[in-house]
Amino acid sequence: MVTKTELKDLSPEYCDAWLGDVDRNITGLGINLADEAERFWFSYARLRDAVVLLHEGYPLPEVFKNLDPSALKCDERTNVVIVYPHGNTTVPVALEQNPKLTKERGINLLLTAFPKIERDESYGCEVLHVLDGFTFLSKEDYLAALLASGLKPEEAEKKASAVGSKGVLALFSFSRPIVAHGIFFHFTHPLRPEIEFVRAPIIQPLIWEAATYLKCKLPEMLKGSGIRTADQFNWYMDQTARMSEAEAKSKIRKRLIDFSKSYDTVIIKPEKESGGRNAKVIQIRRDGKVLEENLTEAVGLVYEISKSDNVVVQEFLKSYVRRLYTPEFLENLVERFARLGVPVQLYRDPQTPLFSYFRQILVLGEKGYEISHNITVIGTSGVANVGQGGLLYEYTDDIINPKYREDLRREITKASFRSMEAQRRYLRTHWKEILEDYLEIHPEFAERLNFRVIKDLTGFDNRDVPYEMGDYMPVFLVDENDNLVRIYDEDSERLIPLYDENGKPTPVQIYDKDGKPIPRVDEHGNPIPIRLFDEKGRRIPLFDAKGRPISSLIMYKIEANPGAGLWRPHNDQLPPHRKGEGVYIIFSRLGERASIYRRKLEDMKVKVVEPQRREPAEYIEKEKGEK
Repeated sequence: MVTKTELKDLSPEYCDAWLGDVDRNITGLGINLADEAERFWFSYARLRDAVVLLHEGYPLPEVFKNLDPSALKCDERTNVVIVYPHGNTTVPVALEQNPKLTKERGINLLLTAFPKIERDESYGCEVLHVLDGFTFLSKEDYLAALLASGLKPEEAEKKASAVGSKGVLALFSFSRPIVAHGIFFHFTHPLRPEIEFVRAPIIQPLIWEAATYLKCKLPEMLKGSGIRTADQFNWYMDQTARMSEAEAKSKIRKRLIDFSKSYDTVIIKPEKESGGRNAKVIQIRRDGKVLEENLTEAVGLVYEISKSDNVVVQEFLKSYVRRLYTPEFLENLVERFARLGVPVQLYRDPQTPLFSYFRQILVLGEKGYEISHNITVIGTSGVANVGQGGLLYEYTDDIINPKYREDLRREITKASFRSMEAQRRYLRTHWKEILEDYLEIHPEFAERLNFRVIKDLTGFDNRDVPYEMGDYMPVFLVDENDNLVRIYDEDSERLIPLYDENGKPTPVQIYDKDGKPIPRVDEHGNPIPIRLFDEKGRRIPLFDAKGRPISSLIMYKIEANPGAGLWRPHNDQLPPHRKGEGVYIIFSRLGERASIYRRKLEDMKVKVVEPQRREPAEYIEKEKGEK
């Protein structure tokens, strides 16, 4: 790397500080590990991190050693840290918001890979100490860092003058540890078992993270919320473990045949995988007849997955992309797929199958939950995932067919907030079994995990939910002619058909705006269609027997997700003046909670600890011969 890439023109001191050199026992900044094997491993990982960032178009960072935290006002601002690898390609979208967060919110947003849980004598308790940071610095903070590192004012001002509003990417070690007041945490980090016990706001407490993997339990989690998920049955690992292969496959086959009487196509997925990995859509019946070859494939897939994970077999929800979105949006979709070399035929036969889902991200702030991201993803395969060829768009009202626009916005927002409350209730009462399931996935944490129910210093319970990426799909209540064919009863959480298998009206009554029953049959006993729109496309207000307005569609919750998925592709779709909008909401809201923690921590202060003398701060010049 230092002889064949652009790094060859940089100073050895810079390369050693940024990359390290494990063969010379030099560790790059930010790899704060005592174990020799771990230090060796993550030193090589730093090479990958550096290459990935360059490949993604990020500049080489400015590097500072032993920077006084006061240069970045770490003792005055709220310090929110992202505990992720330096080469993660998603979180830089958030780090780019640091200049704005420092200016508008008094928040330092830093990435650090290896912070330490240590007792801080100033507060008489354990905190998360941050030894280094990686972020975009504002012009003002960059200038302060240069001056604190001994550069002459005229030289520092010259360098800082070249920095624009987006800031400059910088890596720095601190001369003394700073305290993290809010934490966005990577779920595989070695500190996972104990991180929340520093009692700082964390984006993803362990119990909630564990619950997001439990697809088998999602229907149970949502029960009583008025929001439902697709019908499913589960096949568990322990069922396979206690049977012979022949017996297990026989029982799986029977379950699939019975389930396919209601749903001819299913999606089979591992419980604890995310992003659609290893999920497959299989049609079990056509025109009521079992497709033996497909059934055999489905049985084999369920059996193989169940050797290492529980299996969810779910009704495959149909997507009506051509009907749901506007023609203008669909034309743009065709063009974007064409640029990727994927031909899409919208209306000519054979029509390209299209599938879509929606994602809303909820984040908790000082005043409650807020939506930070509205996303829709469209793909040409049944698993419409961005990582598997799907296209991401920002979900805005103008891309939705005007007929369904208001209903979709209302129903997805309702589904997001109601399902959140249901999940919160579920965690409070089922956290023990959730934890047991989690430790089956991550047995490496079992020995070090001493879980206990606590509240952080802001009063937030560690069995609660501060952040969620929820996935949803619309389910139409009208047919292709916009005639009402079923209604949804939120109390029983059931879809209620308006016609039986023979097309005859069921006893369900629908009412107009004056409370009068809508006629269901004409004078000859023939069914009368119940229109939801008039000839001009205007909505006809209809109500159920409980006086509730009837929607054209409802939203099913598909799954809850942890982490930072889709931040970056979402940001790529935003116009220049809105770049970073979603992640700014996430970290300003986490920062609000972190600010409360900081104030509470200051109230606990027991003494002032004088910092130990360290080596002087140093700015590492990039170019050879500049030092």
